[in-house]
Amino acid sequence: MKKFKFQIFFILLIFSFQFLKGEYFQIRIIKDEKDLPESFCSIWQAGDYLIKTNNYYVIIGGTHRRYNDFLNYPSGSAYGSILSFVPAGENLINDLCAGSPVIAMNGKRDYPSYNSLKQIETENGYLKFEATGTYIKNEKKAFIKTDYLFYPDYGRIDIVSEIKNTGKNEFDEFDYYLYFNAFHCYYFNPFDEIAHPNLNFRVYQKKGYYMARINLNPYSEEPLPGKLAPGETYEVKYIFLVDKDVERLLENIYEILNIESFPVYINFQNYNGDLMELKIKDVQSSSIFFKSFLKNKYLVNIRLPEGTYRVIANFFPAVCEKIITVHKNEKTFCTIESPPLGTLKIKISNSNGEFVPGKVTFIGLYPTKTPYFEPENPIETGRCSESFKNSCLPPEEGLEIKIPVGTYLVYASRGPEYSIDKKIIEVLKDDYMELNFIIERVIETPDLVSFDPHMHTQNSDGRLKIEERIKSVIAEGVEVAVSTDHNYITDYSTTLKELGLEKYLIVIPGSEISTSGIVHFNSYPLKPNPEHENNGAINPVAEEASTLFKRNKEKEPNAIIQLNHPRYGTLGYFNNYELDPEYASYAEKNFDTSFDVIEIMNGPLYSGGNCQTIRDWLNLLNRGYYFPGVGSSDSHVIDGGEPGYSRTYIFYENKKGGINIDSLINALKKGHSFITNGPLIDFKINGKYTIGDFFTDKDGKIDIQIKVKSAPWISINEVRLIINGERKIIFPIKAKINEILKLNQKISLYLKRDSYIIVEAFGNKTLYPVVQQPARDGDPEDAILPYAITNPVFIDIDGNGRFDPPLPHKIKLIENQ
Repeated sequence: MKKFKFQIFFILLIFSFQFLKGEYFQIRIIKDEKDLPESFCSIWQAGDYLIKTNNYYVIIGGTHRRYNDFLNYPSGSAYGSILSFVPAGENLINDLCAGSPVIAMNGKRDYPSYNSLKQIETENGYLKFEATGTYIKNEKKAFIKTDYLFYPDYGRIDIVSEIKNTGKNEFDEFDYYLYFNAFHCYYFNPFDEIAHPNLNFRVYQKKGYYMARINLNPYSEEPLPGKLAPGETYEVKYIFLVDKDVERLLENIYEILNIESFPVYINFQNYNGDLMELKIKDVQSSSIFFKSFLKNKYLVNIRLPEGTYRVIANFFPAVCEKIITVHKNEKTFCTIESPPLGTLKIKISNSNGEFVPGKVTFIGLYPTKTPYFEPENPIETGRCSESFKNSCLPPEEGLEIKIPVGTYLVYASRGPEYSIDKKIIEVLKDDYMELNFIIERVIETPDLVSFDPHMHTQNSDGRLKIEERIKSVIAEGVEVAVSTDHNYITDYSTTLKELGLEKYLIVIPGSEISTSGIVHFNSYPLKPNPEHENNGAINPVAEEASTLFKRNKEKEPNAIIQLNHPRYGTLGYFNNYELDPEYASYAEKNFDTSFDVIEIMNGPLYSGGNCQTIRDWLNLLNRGYYFPGVGSSDSHVIDGGEPGYSRTYIFYENKKGGINIDSLINALKKGHSFITNGPLIDFKINGKYTIGDFFTDKDGKIDIQIKVKSAPWISINEVRLIINGERKIIFPIKAKINEILKLNQKISLYLKRDSYIIVEAFGNKTLYPVVQQPARDGDPEDAILPYAITNPVFIDIDGNGRFDPPLPHKIKLIENQ
């Protein structure tokens, strides 16, 4: 009888557990939209798994497909990954791709897919899904298993993934982790390797709620585990949390990490409820402990560990800051008051009263803080926003702005062909002031086209929408701009027409084909195609750069291939293929030279990667490889990454008759151009041959005339003549800085062998604040100093009808060591 009663009790216990589990979790395979309780995910597909509780919803990918990262590069796989995790019943949206395995070896990443997904029975009412897969490549083999543990009571998912080397070969320089793509760029992370090594978490603010990703794995600058011997297993762990209440979310995070935290209350005064941003930073490190865009929020409650913090309130445009100290077992209170404002009406014109489309920049004079004008709201866009924005772009009718009381240095500018105007102003409470700036075109360029072939918008990792990107380019005096979002063809033309600004700018659709660890290159002009993925951009997935060059040529045979920032870390082609930095004498065996031009100036700074790239470019010229140099801004923002710095000036006769894109691109391919962040160069040989030309001169005597001009705000201290890669002759500048023509020099040379000649110009006074990238540590090498360099003129001295380079040996291709 006792045995029978025990059996009945055990059956009832099991039934009760299954009933509770069924009450906590509802699981179904999605067939159509009707299976979703609300529209909380936009990337689901039929066949995906829906997990529903009273507190949250989750979708796990049940079909195989790839999702793109912020570079529009196919990365994480949907199958077996978390695709949405959101508080239930709130009509909130959360798209994710989290949990796909990533294997990196020797600096190159692979994204293997799971091939099995199943539900696993657990105790205590929890729910577990298990995803498994195999990895086989280059005689290496591994088994991967990832478990997702779902909690019934609140929004938490524990993730444990392990990889086991099931092959016979050791994994070397090996890194393993799980892919995470929030489809959202705005987050904060207090982790600091020295100050806060135990706080490795990120909190993303999405519309209506917050989501956290806690990384429980040890931090290392080197790959982890580094090596994995046959039979060995390596494990990684993560935790995901979602909550509408950020204070509760942070409390849970600190509890999970076993970190004591204490309440902090921050209230805002003289604040009208408009959009603002609150940041809390550790004073001892770069750690950000809180960051959020807020509206109609007058009191914020959060939790922080013990410590001293900077509390920054960006009221747009006012920036206010206070220092607080959080003590153990105490509540901390902080009040931040938005300052009073004045009103400015801003216009830019020339001395004849004609409108000039330029930029006006505000710099606070101590103790006034530099303003921070309202950026694109990253919570609405899901993209990154400008964290520094202190300029505005007044239209023809002028622009009215509010600005905090205080004293400011204000600049008006429009690129290197124009003068600047500056004023010091004091803004008073409730005051109204008209600011009329006058700037003049001081350098006429009837046969030059100002060209910027590299910039970004929010269609990839830029901070601007197309409208603001167009306005910013025009404000810097750029005449032709190429759209080059990563792996996506952006077309500015429709927006340009809607703005009515066609008379100021010509736009060319293009794309930056981006495969980190291999190559980044621009291709233009391209044809946008909305019917195709990424608006018609080529597939960027490849093992070698040569595949991408070939793929691009096959699809767009007339498009130019511009090799971008070739010495910029793993984004640099010359680094990835180990081009000899001293003499370009050797490179890795798959080094391919099927590109057309090289970006020798990326951004305005001459030193660093650009300096090395120029050296590479001269080395290639010495070996007979001619790829005309171009300069571009690679602009992602407006302030601190201005479009047009650097830029390329292309020689183009009679541009007033209209600019033909094919003719312009043809001139660029021939090298009829120079690169600059300010100075303008013109030089002729024997009175008629100029930049990009080739000619024969058997007697070896050549006459050179060099002219260098710059606006009064751009200094030039010396001009150099480069002959066959060597800086042979230096001309010191005697002209005053306010003179436009800085150098007008004639010189005769006798050449004994075939030669190429290049002119470059240097200045020693910074372009700040027109170009807002100051030298943070005061080092001149980190300052934006004026610089320009031309493409070469080639001279055939021996009369054989060709240019014979000084180093006849081509690049030796060697096995990658």
